[in-house]
Amino acid sequence: MSQELVTQQPSISDMERMATAIVKSSLFGVKTGDQALALMIVAAAEGKHPGTVAAEYHIIQGKASLRSDAMLARFQQAGGKVEWHEHTDTQVSATFSHPQGGSLRVDWDMKRAKAAGIDGQDNWKKSPRQ
Repeated sequence: MSQELVTQQPSISDMERMATAIVKSSLFGVKTGDQALALMIVAAAEGKHPGTVAAEYHIIQGKASLRSDAMLARFQQAGGKVEWHEHTDTQVSATFSHPQGGSLRVDWDMKRAKAAGIDGQDNWKKSPRQ
């Protein structure tokens, strides 16, 4: 790819080629070119280079979902702070605060994941603490 693709938004045909490469690589869990292209359009709408989507988003039940690590990074880049109380495969607990307003303690465990019916999904089996 040319340097031009890195510094400005690529055309739809460029994004289609990138989408095909992302799917063929099997590196990011995106299964179809249409999924990859849709994610790239989301990235472009956010003012980001479409190539960033493979690392920042999942497709979960047919919907684009920001990865938990990307969500946390965005929160912290915006000035947010996290105080971890527990961070294991069976329970995660943290207090999230932001200078623009308040704080919130979040506790999540596998009992709650099971009650929500999400404990059996692949992403929960592979990375429960995320």
